[in-house]
Amino acid sequence: MLSEEHLIPEALGGRLTACFLCRDCNSSLGHRTEAAARSDPTIRLLVNSLATEIPTLAQTISEGSRYVGHSPAGKSVGYVRGGEFVVRAKTNPDGSLIQPTPDARNSLDTILRRQGYDALFRAGAIRLLDDAPENVRVAVAPDLDVVKWGVTKLELALDGPLMDPVVPLKIAFEFLACHLGTSVYEETAPLDEVRRALAGGQINPTWVSIERLTAEKARPFHGIIFEGNAPHAKFQIRLFGKLAFRVHFLRLAVGGPRGHYTHDLTRNEEYVREVAGNHDE
Repeated sequence: MLSEEHLIPEALGGRLTACFLCRDCNSSLGHRTEAAARSDPTIRLLVNSLATEIPTLAQTISEGSRYVGHSPAGKSVGYVRGGEFVVRAKTNPDGSLIQPTPDARNSLDTILRRQGYDALFRAGAIRLLDDAPENVRVAVAPDLDVVKWGVTKLELALDGPLMDPVVPLKIAFEFLACHLGTSVYEETAPLDEVRRALAGGQINPTWVSIERLTAEKARPFHGIIFEGNAPHAKFQIRLFGKLAFRVHFLRLAVGGPRGHYTHDLTRNEEYVREVAGNHDE
């Protein structure tokens, strides 16, 4: 059974869909490409720079993304949930714990219970934690102090990997399918090689080449265009106006009209037009 697939990952606000993949392939490929798309530091920087123009999408993408929080205690890695920074739990070399406050409450209760304190004492210690002012060390039990560090600044954690080339390859192949129709199911070497790569294999540079490009500035749109054959089929993908990929299907040429797709992210409106002429660039 065929299922609906987003050409540009839904995690990036993609809206254009096609229906030519089986449900299992769609699920596996979609999971792989969604994660790969969101991990790219360039994507995160672009979304951050466009936050005033696409606030809802920017907030959605920021949820669960890695951030570095600055406090008087130093830097800590965490993520954003519900618009709030949640620090990632860790144990310091000196044995102290860094945890989100709700987790710290549970840990405090567990530590004190193991030390033999009764429920009344433990409840009082947790109240001391809850009432503690920021950045002040508070003794909640003998030999046990807590500090609720206040976050003074958040920065994007830009240590993620660059986008897996499978993402632009997937987008280009599915846009190619929109041009080929049922011919995309033919068993030909160029198409078989792409399908093999999308199924988890390596991209063979004999058959496919992918360039990573950048435009001058971020803009709130996604775009896909079939650039023509010169002498092979080329597709360009633009994400948030600036990050671009040109996908070359090195042993494939496509006849017929050439399409150009644009998704205006501010209005959430899509436009599809035929590219006039046959200007192979």
